[in-house]
Amino acid sequence: MKKNDKSYILALLFLVFGILLSVQFRSVLNSKKNKPSIAYQIENLQNEIKTEKLKGSKLREEIDQNIKKQDEYIKMFMERKNDDEFAREWEKAKLVAGLTDVVGNGVIVYLADAPQQYGGKLEYYVVHDVEIMEVLNELKKAGAQAISVNNERIISTSEIICLGPTVRINRNRYPVPYEIKAIGDPKKLYEALVNSPIAGEFQMFNKKFEVRMAKDIVIPKYGGDIDDLVSGLEVVE
Repeated sequence: MKKNDKSYILALLFLVFGILLSVQFRSVLNSKKNKPSIAYQIENLQNEIKTEKLKGSKLREEIDQNIKKQDEYIKMFMERKNDDEFAREWEKAKLVAGLTDVVGNGVIVYLADAPQQYGGKLEYYVVHDVEIMEVLNELKKAGAQAISVNNERIISTSEIICLGPTVRINRNRYPVPYEIKAIGDPKKLYEALVNSPIAGEFQMFNKKFEVRMAKDIVIPKYGGDIDDLVSGLEVVE
């Protein structure tokens, strides 16, 4: 093969190689353009959370109205029965079940993600559902009589589940931070939390874990639909 032929073939090969590189580079750029940015995804998620919160607020208003009507009917029934003992037992049952607003002394707990990551997996530096549950368990063991998380009353059937960067509580989604209120002996509740293993875990990863004693803490009643919680139950006679 002549020298000129070799040069011609090499030039042709380089030309084809250059075209292939150009096509591949353009395809990569196009794929990046078509792929939504992280900021865009976060903004969409925040908008979804706002929409869900609005829906939740409207549903809660409807539930509160229905509960108010139900209480009025029960009150009318008890007035006709003229049974004071039954009325007292009914109010006590509502109090224990978390169906009334309550006020008392206790503690307020503040949980939040670490302000920055110092190495390791990201999941170590964010607040998880199991950690919230651990805090609630410590409060219950210390004698808490009423508990709420972000003003969601915690009852026996309350669920606390991680959903991405949010936590679902009583079917409502909340991002960080989380404010936990508990009514009970302030000193016992405070000491139980500051000396608990979960407090040490938060400190290890620089996550926010603040506890303070407080007076006249108001904890709202459970705002969900009670009928859904007992739809599969029957009274044993």
